[in-house]
Amino acid sequence: MAKKARISKLRAWAEKDGRGYPDWALRNLPVVRRFKKELQQPAVAIEIGANENGLARFAGRRVIAVDVAFDHLILCRAVQDITPVVASLEALPFRADTADVCVCMDTFEHIGRPVRDAAAAEIVRVLKPEGVAAIAFPSADTAPEAEHAVRVAYRRATGGGKIRWLEEHAQLGLPNTIRMLGRFHELARETHWVTRTGNAPLWIWVWVWKVLMCNWGGRLNNYFQALLRLITPLLLHIGFGRSYRTIIWLEPRTPADADTDKP
Repeated sequence: MAKKARISKLRAWAEKDGRGYPDWALRNLPVVRRFKKELQQPAVAIEIGANENGLARFAGRRVIAVDVAFDHLILCRAVQDITPVVASLEALPFRADTADVCVCMDTFEHIGRPVRDAAAAEIVRVLKPEGVAAIAFPSADTAPEAEHAVRVAYRRATGGGKIRWLEEHAQLGLPNTIRMLGRFHELARETHWVTRTGNAPLWIWVWVWKVLMCNWGGRLNNYFQALLRLITPLLLHIGFGRSYRTIIWLEPRTPADADTDKP
């Protein structure tokens, strides 16, 4: 009984911020660090695609959270300081030049391909000329093989079960990094630098979700979950190998940048 109690406490500690916390931290903390100055100011911050551990949780401030699903916003509001807004990504209910900070993390893969161009245009429309934005998504160039590995492992661990959001990725198709980078450059190049970075090396992403979803390690899974939670800050500094996720950054140009195309 004492051993079971220890294991129960260990799992509770590992999941204190939600089971998906390690992956949420991998995608959100780089944004919070890069936009630290902007997020510390009394700025209008908008997150598109609500998550129970999103920008508001990691930035420690109030955020306008937009999602098409009301139940997502309920879960988000229960644990974060947000102003909830029900809306679709391709028709944001904000005036042009509203947002000082706009973040859209792992949402483009959950909307159909025909909608992605319109969604990109909406993000640029609501962003102030001096504002900053980050748009992240699993890359079609690198992520499918990693997602397939996790889907197979989950089916084996559960006797045929499916992870809903991974099945949706497969159904809709992942965004193409070069195409989306070109789209944002076309839309925002007059006012913003448009650059990209990788996020979450493939091997880390696969290991994280095998531990969290597929009972990787068997009887030792509880200990692996706790270890994963403990070393999450270290994982943010590992960048070798191909990345699972792409982050596209929009950062304002200065008058001196007017005649150049690259930072």
